[in-house]
Amino acid sequence: MSDTDHLHELTEVLRSRRLEVDLVEDTLNVSQGTGIMAHKAHLDPRPLLDILSDDEAHRRRQIAAYASGVKHVLLEPARSKAAQWDFIKSAGGLLPGLHVSTFELGVEAAAGESPWTLDFPGDLIVAYFIKLDRGIRVLTAPQVQRWDVSDDRITSAARSLLFHNTRHQTFQPFGDTQSVRRLHAGDGHDAARCLVIADAFYTEIDSGFRFSLPTPDHFLCVFNNNDETMAELSAATKEVYRDADYPLSETLFRFESGRPLPLEETDHE
Repeated sequence: MSDTDHLHELTEVLRSRRLEVDLVEDTLNVSQGTGIMAHKAHLDPRPLLDILSDDEAHRRRQIAAYASGVKHVLLEPARSKAAQWDFIKSAGGLLPGLHVSTFELGVEAAAGESPWTLDFPGDLIVAYFIKLDRGIRVLTAPQVQRWDVSDDRITSAARSLLFHNTRHQTFQPFGDTQSVRRLHAGDGHDAARCLVIADAFYTEIDSGFRFSLPTPDHFLCVFNNNDETMAELSAATKEVYRDADYPLSETLFRFESGRPLPLEETDHE
């Protein structure tokens, strides 16, 4: 496919996120909202187009993540002052989110600044957000630099709020499966809950716990890792991933000392 085709793909995905999009030569004018409260951005998509995969499924992930980065930037109200907030004012609203790495390019294109992120296994990253009274703000690297605090203070604050929003959730049966369960709070941070679930449910999770993160809003798991349950988890993960507007990962994971790690083939034998 040509760059023109890829640009068309990107335009359609941005519009599916309820953004207004106008093509201006090889760039995009994008806006969220209307009137004086509209938040607008002028995007140069070249950094994304230059790295898009030839594989259709992977390219779909890359474009979806980029569009998500743009959308998250534009969800911050146009007249927001949150960019000037210090760590103390921001800490109570910090939340992590799990994304494909091209999310970073979308944020950079829309905000003109890089997001502050941490690595996650595979091609995923953990981005951070400040929850506002209305909307959200993507935490950027320049803002963190101004804070002059340690990475641990930022991640601890974000984990604290996510833990608080997770510990009262319950694992529910997923679809028609016998063993797969879903933890779903409906706030868009379910995949990121892998950062706190081992602590929030430490009495329920043991060495047999396995999980997957097929979209940013899915946390699927089984509590016993035999051949039957793992086959169900794998099938459910692939189905959600295949049908998702924003596919995140087909990888199956386990916990090691509370840390998410990709599952090896021998881990369920």
